[in-house]
Amino acid sequence: RAQSSSSSSPRRVVCAALVKLGGPDSNTHPAWPPPPKVLTNIPDGVALSFVHGATAAEVVEAAARESPPEDPISALLWIPGAAGAEAAALIDRVPSIQWLHSFSAGVDGLAPHLAPPSTTGRPLATTNGRGAFSSSLAEYAVCAAMHFTKQLARVARNAADKRWDPFVMHTLRGKTMGFVGYGHIAKATARLARALGMRVVAVRRRTTVDDGDDDVVIPDATYSPPERLRLFEEADVIVCSLPGTGETRDFCGTAEFAAMKASGIFVSLGRGAAVDEGALCAALDAGTIGGAALDVFKQEPLPPESPLWRYGPDKLLLTAHNADLTADYFELGWQVWRDNLDAWLAAPEGAHVEWATPFDPSRGY
Repeated sequence: RAQSSSSSSPRRVVCAALVKLGGPDSNTHPAWPPPPKVLTNIPDGVALSFVHGATAAEVVEAAARESPPEDPISALLWIPGAAGAEAAALIDRVPSIQWLHSFSAGVDGLAPHLAPPSTTGRPLATTNGRGAFSSSLAEYAVCAAMHFTKQLARVARNAADKRWDPFVMHTLRGKTMGFVGYGHIAKATARLARALGMRVVAVRRRTTVDDGDDDVVIPDATYSPPERLRLFEEADVIVCSLPGTGETRDFCGTAEFAAMKASGIFVSLGRGAAVDEGALCAALDAGTIGGAALDVFKQEPLPPESPLWRYGPDKLLLTAHNADLTADYFELGWQVWRDNLDAWLAAPEGAHVEWATPFDPSRGY
């Protein structure tokens, strides 16, 4: 328990963590327990404690065992691996929960299970890990663009064959990077693209960018979702970072890949549901696009029978949803949780909270 030294009665915050620990021989999880660094400097007048379990029933039992009745659970942290349905079940069972945080930025495994406040009559703040891993994902997108632009598979073959091959090296400067979705990941990538001298275009719901942040790159052109073929025709590198929702399923499909330039590069690092993998395979087989890089897939782990395995690095870079799995991955995720905790504690109880990373369960992001 992290507790303030204040002599007055503290504000007690009990956070339940839904986390599925390892198998029968392992009672650990890389995201649990929280790192000591994230629990330092808890504000005066606040007493913070945790209970955890893999299911709603386990959490309720742990709370009954470890927390006095006058300290009910008020916050819930969902760590992917635990079932999203269990988070919904716990919220139903524990009416004192006021805030739900998803450790991951993607909430497609959680949001569909959450009932809208209009049907429950109960307010529930929802936040996610948005932004924690954007820097690494932005580097991955640029790495993929460089891989195909500089023909690095060819470079590796030449080295293996001891072949002196002074081919023309293409550049990204002056090219266009197009973003399908313009959230935190895309904005982080756009900063790198602009630093490389690239033009930036985007498809997004709102065709104006008014975030107010000094470091946000304003796209040179912005298209609505129904206009997305214009982006696919225009861009040299396309980065899809869409969340997984009913509206985004197969958002990038046959028409979109057919619209791409023959030299175009497609990068997917949001959710695999947004990409029609069969249509992408057809484009790669036909040679109508320059290459693709995928870090996310409709089914994960990617099954051995998937046709995506048959391509070499000349056509496809394939990674195991680990483009954001950095050495400090879990520390970064906990820091976003802490940013939201600080926002919650800064507001008087019952007052409006300026959450750091809110999400809308009804939209799925």
